[in-house]
Amino acid sequence: MESVTRVREQLQDVVKDQRITIQRLESKILSLKEDLKDSKKQSREVLEEQEHEAIELRKQVEEGRKAEENIRKQYLEKEEQHQVEVNILKSKLEEKDKLLRFQDCTKILDDILGSQRSCTIKTGLGFYESGGGESSSQGEARNSNENSEILNKEMRGQPHQ
Repeated sequence: MESVTRVREQLQDVVKDQRITIQRLESKILSLKEDLKDSKKQSREVLEEQEHEAIELRKQVEEGRKAEENIRKQYLEKEEQHQVEVNILKSKLEEKDKLLRFQDCTKILDDILGSQRSCTIKTGLGFYESGGGESSSQGEARNSNENSEILNKEMRGQPHQ
């Protein structure tokens, strides 16, 4: 009997050890569950923080795109304004060039006209000098005018003087 009592005591010791082990394991499980809860809570917080950061980054990217678009529009407007200014300057240069050519042509014409003979000097153009300071054609024209006046007076009935 002693042996049975011994075995029984050993079994009770083993059961006691098992219970202690089970209690330790249950305690460990509870501790791990708490750690898991804390970890999940921290994970949620980290996840929410990361989502918030992602939203902020999206906003910044959108703002960057809008800023880039605005800068592009400003650049295009300035480029267009620059092109308009260039066209205006080109047209001004063309007008100035035309004016300078016109002034050059006017000067050349003035030089040509200034080097011409007077319109009263007709020698060398088929006219010859007459003693009275007039060419032969001028004298003939004067005689022709006088004869026409005499005929007109006679037709009107006025006597010839």
